[in-house]
Amino acid sequence: MNKLKKTTLLLCLLFVVLIAPAQKVVKKYIQTYDSLAIEKSEKHKIPVSIILGVSIVESSAGRSLICKSLNNFFGIKGNNWSSEEKMGYKSAYKEYKTGAESFEHFCQVLIKKKFYSKLKGSSDYKEWLNQMNQASYASAKQKWIDDITKTIKKFELWKFDKQERADNAVVKKT
Repeated sequence: MNKLKKTTLLLCLLFVVLIAPAQKVVKKYIQTYDSLAIEKSEKHKIPVSIILGVSIVESSAGRSLICKSLNNFFGIKGNNWSSEEKMGYKSAYKEYKTGAESFEHFCQVLIKKKFYSKLKGSSDYKEWLNQMNQASYASAKQKWIDDITKTIKKFELWKFDKQERADNAVVKKT
């Protein structure tokens, strides 16, 4: 076997061993939290793709220490009561009693932003991300937008937004 074939085979094996399991983790995360994201989307008129996309990136699909220890799915800073005990240090991140509380608080943070009234009900996740970035939601700026956009596209989270609009249209017609 020549060197190119060996390298190609090695890369394929590496993909199967490292990338495929990570995709399964994200897909399982989506299955676990899609109904909660849909509920929050319907209540607050924020795209499901934004809610799921931001939570996947910020919590590493529920695997980050902050998420596991503090039920913080969105990287929101604030008070906590048990980070020293659970994490071994005093964290700057907010602690929530439940994941649902974290999802609700994320929506409340967005509702308070100036851009919310203009975008409320819009399914344009790119515009939501741009406005969130301009409002300094995250410190990583363009990288943050790129990471979330890539996640939304890769896992087709935008389909939740189209489905929700279609469901609302059916409800309005009946």
